[in-house]
Amino acid sequence: MSHARILVGSPASTNAYATVLAKGANCLNAVNNDEPCEQCISCKLFNSGNHPDTFYVTKSKLTGIGVDDVRSQIVEPMGTKPFGYKYKVFIIDKSETLTPAAQSALLKTIEEPAPYGFFLFLAPHSHNFLPTILSRCHLHKVRDNTNTSHTHNPELATLANEIVNAKYTDILDALTFYKKIEPYKDSKENLQELLDLIYHAYGRKIAAVTETGQPPAEWLNAAIAITNTKKVLSQNGNTQLALELLLIELFGKGQHLQ
Repeated sequence: MSHARILVGSPASTNAYATVLAKGANCLNAVNNDEPCEQCISCKLFNSGNHPDTFYVTKSKLTGIGVDDVRSQIVEPMGTKPFGYKYKVFIIDKSETLTPAAQSALLKTIEEPAPYGFFLFLAPHSHNFLPTILSRCHLHKVRDNTNTSHTHNPELATLANEIVNAKYTDILDALTFYKKIEPYKDSKENLQELLDLIYHAYGRKIAAVTETGQPPAEWLNAAIAITNTKKVLSQNGNTQLALELLLIELFGKGQHLQ
């Protein structure tokens, strides 16, 4: 596993992918190239926002992520070993705002990393990174799983908005929405469009929140669950089961947020 990765793409896609990587890095039962199991104590701590070895780096000034931020939020924590897991994971969202001086202050940590350091830089592009940083990181362009190039079915758009903006939080509501989706489940085109619309709606919510802070883990997990569902359906998996598991993820855990 590369110790430093630059994830380039939309806020929704990079945050969702960073969540999988960060969670999988310390998952106690990781499978399929560090895919998180979602059941171990490490995954549960991550989902609750209380993982002791996960660090979200933020800017303290409007001008961007500066030298002081890098030193206090990355360099100093890297001076001690992980609390109880394999890696200390640092998620640097909006890393395009890292000042040149901050990148220089970070260079030695990236160049001579401790074996437990794992760094994820999230950005819409790689233009602002110094060549010395780029040369020491794996650059990964994260594909956005949404398609907004055509006019969507208004009924599907309405249903997608209902699902994303619902206040419901229990298994009965998951069943209610399954009944609404059921008429579309035999049409692969409609079902894929509905999943795209739901994913894109979560993406807008995530993008809005990341302007001021860290989006709720539930939204990121929802985006990941939708991506996984699309993958299952593309491989001709059981449609009913895939949809039921998705809706349970969204509503059945009592954590769907507005």
